Amino acid sequence: MKNNKLEFFIEIYVEEIPARFVNELSTSLKINFETELKNNEIPYEKIFNFGTPRRLTILITGLDTKTSDKKIELWGPPANISIDEHGKYLKPGISFINKNSLNKKNIAIKEKNGSSFIYGTKVQKGQLNEKSLKKISEISIQKIKNKKFMKWANKSFSFVRPISNIYANFNKKFIKIDIKDLDSKNIICGHRFSGKFKKNIKSFKEYESFLNSSGVILDFNKRKELIQKEILKYEKKYNFFVNPDKSLLDEVANLTEFPKVLLGNFNKDFLKIPKEVINSIMKNHQKYFSIFKSKTMKKLLPNFIYIAGSSYIDKKIVTAGNEKVLAARLNDGKFFYEDDKNTSLIKIRDKINDITFIQGIGSYGAKSNRIQEVAIYLNKYLEMNIDINQIKIASNLCKADLASSMVYEFPELQGTMGKYYYENINKDVSIALKDHYLPKTRNDELPSTNLSIIISIADKLDTICSAFYLNLIPTGSSDPYGLRRCCIGIIRIVESLDKNLDLNEILKYTFLNVGKDVKEYKNEESFDKIVSFFNERIKNYFLEDRFNVNILNSILSDNNSLNVYSIKNKAISISSLAKSKDLDEAAEIFKRLKNITKNNNDSDIDQNKFINNYEKDLYKEIVRIDNFYTDNPNLTDSKECLIEIIKSSSVLSNFFEHVMVMDNDSIIRKNRLNLLTRFRKLISRFANLTEL
Repeated sequence: MKNNKLEFFIEIYVEEIPARFVNELSTSLKINFETELKNNEIPYEKIFNFGTPRRLTILITGLDTKTSDKKIELWGPPANISIDEHGKYLKPGISFINKNSLNKKNIAIKEKNGSSFIYGTKVQKGQLNEKSLKKISEISIQKIKNKKFMKWANKSFSFVRPISNIYANFNKKFIKIDIKDLDSKNIICGHRFSGKFKKNIKSFKEYESFLNSSGVILDFNKRKELIQKEILKYEKKYNFFVNPDKSLLDEVANLTEFPKVLLGNFNKDFLKIPKEVINSIMKNHQKYFSIFKSKTMKKLLPNFIYIAGSSYIDKKIVTAGNEKVLAARLNDGKFFYEDDKNTSLIKIRDKINDITFIQGIGSYGAKSNRIQEVAIYLNKYLEMNIDINQIKIASNLCKADLASSMVYEFPELQGTMGKYYYENINKDVSIALKDHYLPKTRNDELPSTNLSIIISIADKLDTICSAFYLNLIPTGSSDPYGLRRCCIGIIRIVESLDKNLDLNEILKYTFLNVGKDVKEYKNEESFDKIVSFFNERIKNYFLEDRFNVNILNSILSDNNSLNVYSIKNKAISISSLAKSKDLDEAAEIFKRLKNITKNNNDSDIDQNKFINNYEKDLYKEIVRIDNFYTDNPNLTDSKECLIEIIKSSSVLSNFFEHVMVMDNDSIIRKNRLNLLTRFRKLISRFANLTEL
């Protein structure tokens, strides 16, 4: 008898899980359960996952006591070797019957694929879900993997932290889970400071109610909501604004099972330190929220919001402790800042000659020199007319703060500190020192000045070419030098310039520039790999902008150009005509053109060998389109150009209809193939429309 209201839940109770792993492990556990439920053909309504720093929980609703009986069809060996002419079963038939526990009376002969086989059916009894869920739990837990897992104490099972207990419950009954030497007891522990525990829990509702009463909020989103509500209360009470840092909110929501939002203060004298230093110390080292006077988030206040571990604390003592720790960190920051300022950025810069950029490619000092050469080249190539002296200074100092005391201690402040250390000497250069790291993400802001733009592009190009020169190419999810991020950053900057420039030329210059500093390892063939790498990144970038993949393939498949401006314009042009009958018909004709010329690359044409007007007309089309390219250099990637190409398809269609390309005369045949090849190459300058 079915009961669709049964539930199963399981809790893995562990020592403190690092906040960054909680959601990942919780999701992984859910996926494992979903997979195993499917493998075991167990129907259910919903599955939920929950995670805190101390427990990973799964809830499955809408279960039955057992799976349904199932009729199974069994095909045996061919009938002619299973039963003789007298109906007596032969050895293969007997073996099939015994192996599957079948009754001879239920055996039939059926045809399949034109041959006769012996055939039987049997009913597979449904499995008790209690037994299956126990097995599924054991498999699902053991399938959770992470590089940070290890074995703990005398336990033989690897996990991110020691597992204290595994509790499972199905149909109001405790189920013992057997995984190696791990404990599985009929007990649920509350918050570790509560001292509460409960045995013989009957339902998930009772389980969650007990946790709530003992200082545990099981749901990650509810913990986030609680933190946000408490922060809002502080904002209204004190009329200040807390930095709405989403990534920090996600992290602190997994630092504790019951977040207690508290307010702390620090000495206002520390506000003399750059606000980025204070923010970095509070966020990255203490997990505190910084507080500002207004929504513009410009003026920092000497206060902070922090998340305490539970409600079982003395607020004054805990706050005093947090204030003391923060004061020590801010004192460090103050010392480093003042020490660096007294030294000066120019003197600090000398130290980067001893800091390795990439083994085999030289120091950051050498990288700065290469950036300077590429930046000067870009200034001329992009016609930006930036003062050469400013380019030299910005290039020379862009990596200088890596050797500063502040950045050594707080690496996330690279670029920012260079700006502060140089802003009283040259504001434009100081902006470039910070902005050349931009953009850091897909949606991050771009460099704000022409000087910072060319330093940013030069830096990222040098990083990519250096890594590829040494064959340090990203594989799968591994990208230790952030080459994909560098590539997307370059694409975004170049797109924003709205200029018709080919990254191929700039890459060649940068690649050769890198080669001058490589002493022991030569890998000049890697340049083609860089072009492919950029090509793929450009494609992915515009895919995210919702351009059709076939359109992008048509533009990029036969094109080694890395002209972001042109590629985007072509994609827009093709998209605007994507549903038109004319383009569809042209694409079909061009497919025939590509197929017939696929083995020919020669495009030399002898007009004296033309013997009909269809050849002459096609040649006129070649001249017409070629002239369009020549006369309209700014329209070669436009909708107008595509329309001209589409017009030519009717002439090509007439050619195919009336001309035998593969003429018996080899000279005429070759000339016609060359004519078509010239035409194919010409229209391919826009796109390979056969990919549409």
